[in-house]
Formats: sequence, structure tokens, C-alpha cells
Amino acid sequence: MSKTLCEWRNATIVKDLKKLRKLVAEPNVVCSKCARVANTKKVLCKPISLKK
Repeated sequence: MSKTLCEWRNATIVKDLKKLRKLVAEPNVVCSKCARVANTKKVLCKPISLKK
């Protein structure tokens, strides 16, 4: 993936919905900039752990 989820636009979300579902199915991290969540930190621009 060349872009982080933080950079995805509406058209990308609709186009790659299947990929998006896989990336956010069991979120472990959240972006501190835009509050998007993901399974792995490498797909967010400023990831922080959701776990305490």
C-alpha cells in the first residue's frame, strides 16, 4: 500500500472497501491525527496503541 489510511479519500474507500475491511477488522492502533483505526501501525500516519 502506497498511502496510509489517513490519506485515503472517499473514492478510494469505495473502490477498495474489501481491503479496508481487512485493515480495520480488529483495530489495535488509532491515528492520533485523524482518529482512524487499523490492525497495524504501518497503515496509519501517527499511530498510537489502543491497548493500555
